[in-house]
Amino acid sequence: MRWSFRPTVLALVLVLVALLGVTMAQDDRLVIVRPSDAISLDPQRATTAPEVWVYNNIYETLVVLDENMEIQPGLATSWERIDEERMRFYLKEGVTFHDGTPFNADAVKFTLERVLNPESPARGASWLGPIVGAEVVDDYTVDIVTDGPLGPLLNHLSMVFVVGIVSPTAVEQYGDEFGRNPVGTGPFKFVEWQTNEYILLERNEAFHGDVPEIQEVEFRVVPEEGARMLSFIRGDADMLLRAAPAELPMIREDPSYKVYDTPGLRIVYIGLNFTQEPTGDPRIRQAIAHAIDVDSINAFVVEDAMEPAKGVLATGVFGYAETDVVERYAYDPERALELFAEAGYEQNAQGQLVDANGEPLRLVQWASVGRDLKDKEVSETVAAQLREIGVTIDYVQREWGAYLSALALEEVDYNMFTMGWVTVTGDADFGLYTNFHQGFGTNRAHYANPEVDALLNEARVNLDPEARLAAYAAAQQQIVEDVVWVPIYQTRETVVVQDWVEGYVPHPAEYYVRLATVTKQ
Repeated sequence: MRWSFRPTVLALVLVLVALLGVTMAQDDRLVIVRPSDAISLDPQRATTAPEVWVYNNIYETLVVLDENMEIQPGLATSWERIDEERMRFYLKEGVTFHDGTPFNADAVKFTLERVLNPESPARGASWLGPIVGAEVVDDYTVDIVTDGPLGPLLNHLSMVFVVGIVSPTAVEQYGDEFGRNPVGTGPFKFVEWQTNEYILLERNEAFHGDVPEIQEVEFRVVPEEGARMLSFIRGDADMLLRAAPAELPMIREDPSYKVYDTPGLRIVYIGLNFTQEPTGDPRIRQAIAHAIDVDSINAFVVEDAMEPAKGVLATGVFGYAETDVVERYAYDPERALELFAEAGYEQNAQGQLVDANGEPLRLVQWASVGRDLKDKEVSETVAAQLREIGVTIDYVQREWGAYLSALALEEVDYNMFTMGWVTVTGDADFGLYTNFHQGFGTNRAHYANPEVDALLNEARVNLDPEARLAAYAAAQQQIVEDVVWVPIYQTRETVVVQDWVEGYVPHPAEYYVRLATVTKQ
């Protein structure tokens, strides 16, 4: 094999590997290196990728969204709609939780009540929409009840990070510490957690499906990119999550590794706040869109590791529709200046955009670091591009956990924010209703358009797929015209494994690193 040398982290790693030799992780343990640790392993309390990567192997759901975006049986073997507000699920018999507690309809009811508890709702409770609870029919039959019809009901019930079925016995035993002592029915069970070091799972010998061949799984935390690469290249790890984009071309050429790469469901975007002036002015929002060179960001910042976004939804989501977003938001600094001028801001002698009183056009930009690929660099580049045409930027950057908490505050002062959203259900309701319906908690742009609300309401309650598609298409075009987000990229879900790892099946949803079928040769 021939390498073309370039001074990258991987090139240095390869030199070290040649000097130090290559090791191999132990045969009975699958070691996965990843950049950050979980916050909790309670699916009702923690909902981001670092948690779900781990606990989607611990918990199961009634139904499963497979890698082809099709709903498959999970803990339910079949289901039928009883009426517009009730769907009946027939449960798999003979399943036990890792602590020996029987899985049955009571466990499903317990989980739903825990999620929807008004005194302490699950973090993702609002994402369930009009689901109001579960009613036990018999030990292995349960009805899921909604307050009105819900078109994407099955998709909603596939969300392990909201409705992963938990052991009632373990929840009652551990209380607030359940997130450090998770108990589900899945193919792997929890063993140990050393914070910011590793989480260890072992296979569930009593699993109701095919018992995994791998004895143990270690999710190892290696925050620094170069160290993570070195660990993997040396063979100390079997699987690499969040590989450095610049190194992927070289990795792909090396037969020692396999790269699993599939179009993802996440859109990373710049959001614009409708309630914080001056971004309440549509001319300002359109000008910002024209001032951001999305193509250059994808080429030189994201290094072509992702797909340029084609809208506010990923293309693989049910309900995605083509819009004129690319043309409407085309990079055009001259048009941006014209729009700023229409809104009352002209460049002064120093090139700074100011109003008639000489006050600068000032935008508060919030930026995350450490959540999405190159999120920090994307934010900094957007700020630089806006400054280049005279916008004054007040730049505020936070680590991911603090950033998420700040975005949730009732009073915020940002005009712009960097964020990503994965439509993990595979249905547009989860991508559109949650982000663009007035008053919804994750509508961080504080966007309000009654026409869009009506379309999203219609799509949510309609049980006719074609009618839902039409409503989603109209809503997306209106959202684009209102300039709520400037979409930057759609993720590609990339997982790299050693050549001795077999059986991994990539999933478009970044959360689902499913390991039950993985083996080591």
